[in-house]
Amino acid sequence: MNGSLEHPERGSQNLTFSILFLVSGLSVLAFKQLEIFAHMESIASTFHTSWAPMEVVIVWRFSCFLAGAYAVFHMFRNGPGFMIVVFHKEQKEFPHHPSGIEKFVTFSSWTLLLNIVYFLSAGILSVLVINEVTTPVWLNIMQVIFFSAGLGASFLTATVVRYVILPKEVELRRNHDHMFNFPNQMMHNFAVVFLAIEVLLIQPQLFPSFAFIGIILGALYAVFAYCFAFFGGGYYSYSFLDPRARYAPLWLSGLAGAIALFYLGIWLVIHLLSLNTLIGSVVLATWVILILQFRSALEETATKT
Repeated sequence: MNGSLEHPERGSQNLTFSILFLVSGLSVLAFKQLEIFAHMESIASTFHTSWAPMEVVIVWRFSCFLAGAYAVFHMFRNGPGFMIVVFHKEQKEFPHHPSGIEKFVTFSSWTLLLNIVYFLSAGILSVLVINEVTTPVWLNIMQVIFFSAGLGASFLTATVVRYVILPKEVELRRNHDHMFNFPNQMMHNFAVVFLAIEVLLIQPQLFPSFAFIGIILGALYAVFAYCFAFFGGGYYSYSFLDPRARYAPLWLSGLAGAIALFYLGIWLVIHLLSLNTLIGSVVLATWVILILQFRSALEETATKT
């Protein structure tokens, strides 16, 4: 199965790159003007207080790290994967079977990596704190960056997969069992579950300005996707990433903005938790349940017919 890229336009490509440059520049400026790094350092200690014993939190964090690391190992150990991608030169969609490191070109895989790095850094810092060892400033900041980015990315990924990608696969009646293998479950479902439980465990103090981390993440992924298509694998993991597409500038802005928006949603939930733990927990649990899907709806459709 293949399809042509709709309405490729040179003007869209130039506008897309201009918007990318503008968004990146403004976000970097915001980091300086809003003193975001200083805020990160000031609230880092809130990641190491919990209603549960810190020993339990440490075990939890390293367990989440190991689950993510095993998913990465699983991706390398197993054979080629399956994706529908847009090749840059042909400007058409084709099935593709990535292998090895190439499996990490998707935004979903970046979500998994964000979770892995967060839980590893948070686990290490918790061990240092519990042993009354001075924690490195750079590690404190890295922990907050990956947590904030992971929140926005994982909730966005799960939502898009649940309400856009999977329904489209069912509509096409295309087998998508690969979407429910262990690594994909980690990317699309358990990344959200792990971070939601982490939020309930520690209820960290965050700032709304950390949403700029999500915007920068979206810009970085776009730069990576363009470099990969132009100089690497020769394709885009998602059709909307092609900068020549008519609405590419809007899609780029939407990706960065959506990550930031989902982060702000979680920030509001954390604020609600600080006001009323029960109501905040119910809201967070409901949100998580609504964006998870652990099995293909194609099976249910086949059963009904």
